[in-house]
Amino acid sequence: MTQLVYTSQHYVEHPMLSLVVPVYNTSVSLLTRALQPFIDQQYSDMEVILVDDASQYLDQREVHALLERLKTSVSMFRHKRNGGQNAARQTGVHNAKGQYIAFLDSDDYLDPYEFDKVLQAMHTVHADIYGYNYIYIDGTGNELFRHGMAMQNSEMLDKHEAVRKAAQLWPWVFARDLFRADSLYGEIPVGEDLVSVIPLLIRASSIYGINAYPYHYVCNPHSVMQTTSAMDRLRITQGFDHLLAVLGPEEEEYLPEVEWQAIEHVLYWEPRHILRDQGPLPRTELRQIRDWMNRAFPQWRKNRYLTSDSLAHEMGFKLLVGGHYRTYRIIHSLRKK
Repeated sequence: MTQLVYTSQHYVEHPMLSLVVPVYNTSVSLLTRALQPFIDQQYSDMEVILVDDASQYLDQREVHALLERLKTSVSMFRHKRNGGQNAARQTGVHNAKGQYIAFLDSDDYLDPYEFDKVLQAMHTVHADIYGYNYIYIDGTGNELFRHGMAMQNSEMLDKHEAVRKAAQLWPWVFARDLFRADSLYGEIPVGEDLVSVIPLLIRASSIYGINAYPYHYVCNPHSVMQTTSAMDRLRITQGFDHLLAVLGPEEEEYLPEVEWQAIEHVLYWEPRHILRDQGPLPRTELRQIRDWMNRAFPQWRKNRYLTSDSLAHEMGFKLLVGGHYRTYRIIHSLRKK
């Protein structure tokens, strides 16, 4: 059950953009940082929607006092029961009035100057989806690296390339009519963004990449991404089963890109995370995901991106995708010394 718990006086009837912010036990200081651009400036053509996913440690009076400071239209909903991040996002999408929808995690934040570039591009160029670059930072605010789809120029993106490279929901702005009732898959702890964003990208008729860096992703060592167990990490295969089930016959042309995403995440990134932990080697589970890969994508070894993508030529990638887990762990251990 969802309850509306706050609506601001800065009401906008037909906003261009709805920014959905899922909240779960976020400190007021981090929430203030996330919402600071909307405290400093009035965005007359957008709304902010917060969804509290049944937080246990959230001072409602402090949060309401914070929301009172916003100069931009804001509303807040609360779940009676915790449903996970994508359930909170789905509530935000359901209640959004904007023509477009974007997402902001409550412990991340936006650069207002770069965010203005995104809004200006949306007013200038029509597209179903807009993508932008992002910056990974550590907990003290130091920049780690930059990434994104439109690194040098603002331009229309090749849809196949977008499907092949996208792994998160938050570096994109989506037309609201791309969403379905169950668009945001939330049954796995890792990979829910990946398997949710791909169908949205495939449904789009046009994707415009904006050369701006509005999104600052904070790498938190205590986040779900960093603390999820090996067994739960490997449940990403369930997400790909869901993805394959929702793709229709008309979308089969994107199967090479979906297959590459499975190679990259199921055979490389998740085993990489697991094997950098010095716990026991989960041989049975790693064998199971390779068996899954062979069933779901029996021709994966012929995927064209295994020769064209630069990642595929790295030693670590070759070792893990080839199933040489013990060798990979030994080399990684030696490099740490």
